[in-house]
Amino acid sequence: MKIGINCGHTVSGTPGSGAVGFLNESNETRAVGHELMQMLKERGHTVGDCTDDNSRTVNANLKAICSLANAQPLDLFLSIHFNAGGGQGSEVYTYGSREIAGAREINAALSRLGFKNRGIKDGSHLYVIRHTNAQAMLVEVCFVDTKSDAELYQSVGVKKIAAAICGAITGEKLNEEDETMTNGERIKFNELVNAVSNLAEKVDKLTNPMIYNYIDDNMPEWAREAVKWAVDGGIIKGDSSGLNLDNKDLRYITILYRLTGGKKL
Repeated sequence: MKIGINCGHTVSGTPGSGAVGFLNESNETRAVGHELMQMLKERGHTVGDCTDDNSRTVNANLKAICSLANAQPLDLFLSIHFNAGGGQGSEVYTYGSREIAGAREINAALSRLGFKNRGIKDGSHLYVIRHTNAQAMLVEVCFVDTKSDAELYQSVGVKKIAAAICGAITGEKLNEEDETMTNGERIKFNELVNAVSNLAEKVDKLTNPMIYNYIDDNMPEWAREAVKWAVDGGIIKGDSSGLNLDNKDLRYITILYRLTGGKKL
């Protein structure tokens, strides 16, 4: 994909700069935006930086942003902002509240980090939504003037915020063990992997391996939920005789199910 990223407003301290509260919007849009652009590049996407640091009026800034975006054939334009006004949470603006690819996913990803999901809003009145040629979204990460939002943002950190947005707009499964896990989370993750591996070893020691064609009482109870998830998600497909899964198949499906938390791939 070719994605245009705009770090909203001009630089801090100039006319046209963003809101200031517990956080400084212009500073944080650039922190998140630059991290996001790097993540996208590392994953093979072409990134256009549509940030304007030179304009000294709001109108000039908006026109410059759209000029940068429209000068290149983008698949998606995303403008990063932080909200103000005493509310809570994250929201995404699109033209006419359209559910374009990635909009709902951004809200969901930020919600999983703890931010209130304020949904998709009508951004038809926003200059950068109206005047960019590509499909456009504007994300409001959180409220700079709400203490709880600011504290949550600082606790979560820029890297996790950027990783959440990156995964949402590309549809890619990020390696969140590297991108977003704390040391404590990584320990728990490794314990889970070891537990599943130990269980798999016990399964492999069965003297009479079976073939499982259906999700029924013949299939080990520990594998049924994972297999149903894999079937429903189209990860595995059977044939006229059934699923044709052996114990090793059950093991790998269960590992995949637990590592993804049962989320749809």
